[in-house]
Amino acid sequence: MGRLERVSAYEELKGGQGRRVYYRPERFLADQIYGRVPPVAEVGGTMHTILDLSMSGIAVLVDDRTEPLRFPIGEDLPLKIRFSDRVFYDGRGKVIRYETNAFRPKLALQLTRGYLDVPGSVRLHREVALRSALTQGTSGRLARVDPQYRMLTADVVHLLRSLRSVLAEQKAAAPGALDESLIDDTLAACERDVLREWRSLWLRANELVQPLEDDPEAKLATKRFTELTLTPEFLDGAIWRRSYEKPLGYPGDFEVMNYVYRWRPEGSNSFGRLVHRLGLDVGEFIASRMVAVQHAITREIASQPASSEPMLIANLGAGPAQEVVNVLQMPKLERPVTFALIDQDLEALSATYERTYPLTKRSDSRAEVRCLHVSFTELLRSGSLFRRLQPPDMIYSIGLLDYLPQRRARRLIADLMEQLRPGGKLMIANMRQWPGSIIWPLEYIADWSLVYRTENEMRDLADGLDAESAEITTDDTKQAYLLTLRKRSTAS
Repeated sequence: MGRLERVSAYEELKGGQGRRVYYRPERFLADQIYGRVPPVAEVGGTMHTILDLSMSGIAVLVDDRTEPLRFPIGEDLPLKIRFSDRVFYDGRGKVIRYETNAFRPKLALQLTRGYLDVPGSVRLHREVALRSALTQGTSGRLARVDPQYRMLTADVVHLLRSLRSVLAEQKAAAPGALDESLIDDTLAACERDVLREWRSLWLRANELVQPLEDDPEAKLATKRFTELTLTPEFLDGAIWRRSYEKPLGYPGDFEVMNYVYRWRPEGSNSFGRLVHRLGLDVGEFIASRMVAVQHAITREIASQPASSEPMLIANLGAGPAQEVVNVLQMPKLERPVTFALIDQDLEALSATYERTYPLTKRSDSRAEVRCLHVSFTELLRSGSLFRRLQPPDMIYSIGLLDYLPQRRARRLIADLMEQLRPGGKLMIANMRQWPGSIIWPLEYIADWSLVYRTENEMRDLADGLDAESAEITTDDTKQAYLLTLRKRSTAS
């Protein structure tokens, strides 16, 4: 007999509650139904990234990184949904919502002409993608990839496959756990030479991809070429695989950061551990900027006058909050401290709380950790977010601005300065744009896009703020800028 299932009575079938009583067609996330290269939406003649869609509506992320675009509610706009040269939908859409509080503005439109056949569009997308892959060859997308870049990619593949081959030969000649350990010891001794060659290739690649920032089509072609030819060579490395596959749905999750904080061999074989070590070399800034923030926290605690009232230090986009763990492990805190750890990832907050709570119990009640689980949109609404807290003595964020365009970053920093108590400190980290940046390994190999800023752009973030002092430094790896602002005290 088959599995018996209970049949619900009619009176047990519940309908929608509140606004949900109004039926809405099922919505689909574009990246889930179309894959890594979804169609794009042409709204009023400008191209935008599709977020989700249904048979009667669509939501897009507005590409307004240069000049802000305006979409008045109720406006009826020409709308096309296309992939390559094939149009899936050609009609119009009415603006029903325009939100400006996420990484990029979100625009929602209700179709006013015809409807979107979502399953049909998925079939057509797959057909076009397959046909394009089979017929373009070197005359199509590959032709947009610089021949010098293709040669560099061959050099990287040659380096990795040579290392893999040598390690496999050594393992075959002397199998056994002890011999695997011996191979690892030899690799450690040769690490400096391997890293030197790796960094040389990395710098050459940076030079070749830098001009692509002004050529979106060539950049996309180069990224796809890299992911097909080079990324698979790195996926034996644990940190590369997690960064590329993004199991929690977003890049640079807290476990990627923990790989760097642990800084130990990871992998089932010597080659995997070696490639993981190359990834740690790229991610070293994660530990370096964390240490810089940790030192800033300890200095801030020590600089405050003795008091029985706890300081409040807030971490926006907390992740694993290793700096807080390190501070709590200190033998003594100069004064009571409450850490407010704010993040959109509940799993990250849970793991961090489990590490920090026992440490607060050994600090003679001089430390407390509070975790706030909020959406990313709420992370950027600092006014409403910080109303739940007393004015912080210090606010810091060491990864959030890496995903925000300049205008939104300026707005967030201004809002955070407003939330500080008079005389409080704001500390912000952001990836640095320079010839030795991590843009090639992160964006092209790991498909991890960040906003890299120049020193002038960092200064622009603080321009116009009524700060008592503003300082820009770099972490020890020179990969990250650290912007430190001191709010004016009431006495001044």
